[in-house]
Amino acid sequence: MTIKRNRTALIGFFVGMVLLAGCSSNQSSEQFSDLPLTEAALRAPEWHSLQRYEALYPVDEARAGNSGCATVEYVITPDYRITDVKTTHSTSRHFAQQARQAITRLNFANVASGILTEPVKTRTRFEFCLQNNDGDCAVSMLQQERHCQGTDVFFSIGSRVKRL
Repeated sequence: MTIKRNRTALIGFFVGMVLLAGCSSNQSSEQFSDLPLTEAALRAPEWHSLQRYEALYPVDEARAGNSGCATVEYVITPDYRITDVKTTHSTSRHFAQQARQAITRLNFANVASGILTEPVKTRTRFEFCLQNNDGDCAVSMLQQERHCQGTDVFFSIGSRVKRL
């Protein structure tokens, strides 16, 4: 009987924590919903020491021979936290997932403090380019094709590996 009550109490506790976490993340979104978009904010000179990483090429998309893109919008707070990460455009859920993960890996360790006095909303476009047979992934074509929006562009180049 005691074990059953403890299990029920534990389940109730975890459900409450999940609901609480959901409420707090919604407050964050509401807090920044009126923030104007600052295009290519991270391309400004004061961010030159920000360590950015390209998105990993999704294995499923590489196997299928697909290239594509994803645009991720997010807010950077004055204490350099990334919040309100959301995909605004994408040619695949796999590309969107990898783009969001790349944004959460931004490394502000070498960035001078005090650059931001208020939160800033910006976006980054990730272009996923799969190399063709001659080793060129036609980056110039990707720059011209605007399936996804944004001028802060990051490329992720993948290649197909044939199994023997």
